[in-house]
Amino acid sequence: MDDNIYVLVEKILWGVSFIAIGGALSIIFFLVFAPGILGSKTIHTQIDKLIRQSEKMNEQLEKIVQQLKKKDS
Repeated sequence: MDDNIYVLVEKILWGVSFIAIGGALSIIFFLVFAPGILGSKTIHTQIDKLIRQSEKMNEQLEKIVQQLKKKDS
């Protein structure tokens, strides 16, 4: 009877270890690949492009203002 309990506990621990390993791998997978899957990298690059475009527009507007000031002088 005691041998059956040990075998049962061994099988339970074996199954639980596979579940724990699978859970750890799924967490690692989520942390590594979730940003790419969820699109945060593409959103981040789009925001960077938008910021660069707005900076270029600001520079162009400053040039236009300077040219208008020169014409008024």
